[in-house]
Amino acid sequence: MTPSGDRKAVLGRRKALIGDRLEDLPRQISALENAMSAFGDDFDLDRLKAAFETEADMDAYNQVQALERAVGRTQNYVAELSVNGVLLAGLDLPVDRDEGKAARAFEVLREQSVIDGSLCRLMKRAQRARSRLEHDYVSIPAGDLRTAAELVLDCAGKFRRSYTPWIAAFL
Repeated sequence: MTPSGDRKAVLGRRKALIGDRLEDLPRQISALENAMSAFGDDFDLDRLKAAFETEADMDAYNQVQALERAVGRTQNYVAELSVNGVLLAGLDLPVDRDEGKAARAFEVLREQSVIDGSLCRLMKRAQRARSRLEHDYVSIPAGDLRTAAELVLDCAGKFRRSYTPWIAAFL
């Protein structure tokens, strides 16, 4: 394959990934809402904490794991959409040792006025919370999982509403 053929293939895969993730994001947001509802209408911290800490009630503990998975997958979609959107648009994704690729992509989207500064900050917090859940699970308290879930849920819908019309021009 020629270099231009390689580039077309990469662009095609990137467009397909963005299309797939963007189409599936509402389902992931709904799954997160559903996982949160397992702990009551008001996402009760005491119920979450009991399930989070149980060693006997595996049904309750599995609800916690479903919540963790929903938080991680929803935030991963937001991160993938951001990074791939920036790259598809031909924008620079600067290297920064202090921030991961997703956080840098959020900043580029803010600079391009796709998202505002407030949403950018929230998305970065959500990304850090997701990373912490995945890498420091044993040492985090149930309250941090609750905060992460609320943060990711808040960001994902706002991101989708801002991102969808912008990325349409590149698909």
